[in-house]
Amino acid sequence: MIGGSSEAAKRLALAAIVGAVGWAVLDQKPVRAADLGGDCCADLEERVAELEATTVRKGNKKVAVTVYGKVNRATLFWDDGAEQNVYSVDNSYESTRFGFKGKATIVGDWSAGFRIEIEDRDAASETVNQIDDDNGPQARGLFVRHSWMYLDNKKLGQLRGGLTYTPKDDVTKDTDVTVLEDTMTSDNHMNRGFFLRPKGFNTEVGAAGQLKWQQISQCYTSTSAFDCSTRRNGVSYWSPEWYGFTASWGWFEDDIWGAALRYDKDWGENWQVGAGVGYEHFRDERLNNAGGGLAGFSLDDDEVAGMASVKHKPTGLFAFAAFSFSNDDSTNRQNAGVFTHTSSPDMNAWDVRAGIQRKFGALGDLGDTSFFGGYLEINDGVGGAGGPTRFLPADTFPDLPIATEIMGSKVTRWYLGLDQSMVSGYLHLYGVYQHLTADVNLVDSSLNRVPEPLDDFDLFYTGARLYF
Repeated sequence: MIGGSSEAAKRLALAAIVGAVGWAVLDQKPVRAADLGGDCCADLEERVAELEATTVRKGNKKVAVTVYGKVNRATLFWDDGAEQNVYSVDNSYESTRFGFKGKATIVGDWSAGFRIEIEDRDAASETVNQIDDDNGPQARGLFVRHSWMYLDNKKLGQLRGGLTYTPKDDVTKDTDVTVLEDTMTSDNHMNRGFFLRPKGFNTEVGAAGQLKWQQISQCYTSTSAFDCSTRRNGVSYWSPEWYGFTASWGWFEDDIWGAALRYDKDWGENWQVGAGVGYEHFRDERLNNAGGGLAGFSLDDDEVAGMASVKHKPTGLFAFAAFSFSNDDSTNRQNAGVFTHTSSPDMNAWDVRAGIQRKFGALGDLGDTSFFGGYLEINDGVGGAGGPTRFLPADTFPDLPIATEIMGSKVTRWYLGLDQSMVSGYLHLYGVYQHLTADVNLVDSSLNRVPEPLDDFDLFYTGARLYF
């Protein structure tokens, strides 16, 4: 009996440590050290069971709760053609975050649950620039990414409601083939907040109204060019997996709907294949500054994007390709060019990548090593440049004292990257180099072409991410 008491006491001590970080059990009865009777151990077992049932790992006896997250920090070295600097940033390709997932079994194949996720926005790499290395106090702090509940049936699928993924969100990512999207995706999340610099202009940039890289490399509904969708308040349906395929559909306030089809499956023993395609239609007028349905305004945007990825498992060789299209037929963009009276151009973008992912020599004891490189283009991504009329006031570029209209743009990027998996994939070390070029097509009020050569942008970032 004494041995049983000792074992129970050890378990109680362990549970008490958990309680010390935020949990407590009320009305716990005192236990006398000299009382070694049968009631002692029964009482200890009961109290330990209560403590274990109310820890964060289990939530309560009916709802299992899991805490999860990741920390993803990087050092960014950048050169905009005139200025060079080094920043410590949060990697916006897959930002630092934490969250809670809960699940409760109802009966048979039916279950219900929730997800709440919070993101750290301090020094986000997608918003820093030449004059702001920490995003400024207005953009820092914590940000709610997810807040939704679901009803799930293993055979029928899952219905979600709240702030959740749209079907098209993340459809241009890797679909679990190489899982390198946390290191880098197709979008320019490391420099899109930086200001464009004219060639030979070596003084300070950053005045109000000056263009940023994101304003010539984005969809019409987003600051991204590939992953143009995001999380929104609404309802959505996600199907069960069927021979590798999953389908999804959703409606989101105020008036956005979309659908997507994804595929992820091994082909025999040697090949792993992933693919996805998504579509969204936007009628939410709050996405536009002239929104609210006032003065006859009507928003009408359509966007399509997708990807395909394949990996040969014996050698580790892989290839990836992504595409994105965005068009705007809103009433305030039809024939709206301030000087040309032309409609907004259709945006298109594509990205191709190849590499190898496998265990190499002594590094193989740590995990997979991934080398990759690629090239992308973003054409006419002027959704954020000049509003519906594409009007750029005088001094939009520091060396251009006249007003212009932006007709179109082209952004190219080539890149090389390395990712080293460690601790069974829970820790990754990485380094990526990117070289970006930009061209803009401008005309003045007399429709004369206005040349405006821009400096290239070079960046290298290295860092680590840890999952928990």
